[in-house]
Amino acid sequence: MKNFFLGGNDLEMQEIKKILSENGVPFEDKNLCWGASASSYAEEIQKAIDNGFTPVLVELKNDISEDLFAKCLVVDHHDAYVGRPASVLQVLEMLNLQPTRQQQLIAANDSGYIPAMLEMGASRSEVEEIRRMDWNAQGISEDLVAEAMKAYEEKKIENGVFVIELEHFCFAPVTDAAFWDQPSQNILFRFREGRTLYFGKSELVGKVYDKFQGYGCWRGGNFVGCPKIEIQDEITKFILENQ
Repeated sequence: MKNFFLGGNDLEMQEIKKILSENGVPFEDKNLCWGASASSYAEEIQKAIDNGFTPVLVELKNDISEDLFAKCLVVDHHDAYVGRPASVLQVLEMLNLQPTRQQQLIAANDSGYIPAMLEMGASRSEVEEIRRMDWNAQGISEDLVAEAMKAYEEKKIENGVFVIELEHFCFAPVTDAAFWDQPSQNILFRFREGRTLYFGKSELVGKVYDKFQGYGCWRGGNFVGCPKIEIQDEITKFILENQ
């Protein structure tokens, strides 16, 4: 039997938790943030193995021993696992369950954002409902939404890129607003606490990740981020020069 260990909280992770709960599947959830690591559950993973369970690591970075990791299954669609189905779909497949319409939208949202939902025939109202659910799952308050929208109004446009300085990491309202103005999502966030995040061309996302992955970068299909403030200007320059 499988025992699931859940990574950073967002709408998809909340849906996975709901699926596991409704089907009586054991799981551990420490309400971790994005970028969560498997070591957060190291003791629990070992205990699950000792009790005859197969640990399933859901969107958890591998920082546990090789021997321990080799006994685990991985559910993820980021970084080295880009190209896999969305994590919620992988979990449903493991449990031999068929996705509902809403679960398909949640999966599309997480793996391909608004364009993926539109491609599957979602209406704008459906898209905005899923996006608002995602904001809530991320704990984005109305005050944070207001601050994000102010930053969006004050954006700079360089080489066709929306460059946005934002105090906090709650950027979803900005990307959502920007999508309807610029569907290509050529957006560069510079967070004052140090992180840098780019949404845009998949080819450039790959180039940025390849060049800066040694600094702890992470990536998805259309985004790449880096946590190091000391290279924020260097990444910014690289992205703007490679448009």
